[in-house]
Amino acid sequence: MKGWITAPEQYHGLQGYRIKRAETNYEHNKAAFTIGKGKMLHGQGTKVLKTLIYGTHSLEWCGCELIAVANTLTLTGHDMLLPEVIYEFELNMMHFIFPSGYFGTAPRKMKRFYDFHAIPYHSFNNALLLEEYLKDKEKVCGILSFWNRERETCKFFPLQFFTKGLHTVAFEKKYGKIYVYNRSNSVTAARQYLSVGEVFAGRRFITAYVLDEKTNAL
Repeated sequence: MKGWITAPEQYHGLQGYRIKRAETNYEHNKAAFTIGKGKMLHGQGTKVLKTLIYGTHSLEWCGCELIAVANTLTLTGHDMLLPEVIYEFELNMMHFIFPSGYFGTAPRKMKRFYDFHAIPYHSFNNALLLEEYLKDKEKVCGILSFWNRERETCKFFPLQFFTKGLHTVAFEKKYGKIYVYNRSNSVTAARQYLSVGEVFAGRRFITAYVLDEKTNAL
C-alpha cells in the first residue's frame, strides 16, 4: 500500500500540480466552511457544502464520500473537520478515475484513510454479510456505497447502472434503527430506515465500512 501523506513536502511524485491545487483548495475550504465542530453534515447541495471544492469541482457534485468520512469522524468523537479530510484525500490522490474529482472518490480506497489514522473498521463487499454483522450491534456507525440507478431500469443492459453514478453515505445504527446522513443533495436532516438494505433497496451495493469505535449515540 502506498504511504499516506499529510503535508506537501512528503510528496515525491511527478504530479506536483495536484499538490498545489490541494493547498489552494484547502485555504478556500477552511474559509468557506462555517459549520461548527460536532455538527452532522447534510445536503451536499446546500449553502455551505456546495461552496467547498474537491479537485476542480464543487462538493455538490462529487463530495459524498468526503462528507461520509467526516460524519463518521464526528460520530466517533474525532476532531478532524471536513476541510482537513478533503485536504488529505487530495494530497493522496483519492479521486475516482479522473484527478479533477469529477467522479468523487473511489469507495474502496477510503480504507487507506482509516488505516493511517488507526481507526479500526470492518469492510464488506457483500450486502448480506454486512446485514448479518450489524444484526447484533446496538450502537455503531459506518459508511455505505451503492450505485444510484435502480436494478430494474437496467436489467437488459447490466452495465447501465454506471450511468447515474454512485452515492456514499454515513449511517448510524442505534435503538434498532438505521439513521443515514446526507442521503441526498437537498436533505437537511437524518433519514431513518429499518435496515441498511432498505437504504439502497433496488440498487447495486458497492461496499461498506463499519467502524469498530463506539459512537456518540445517547
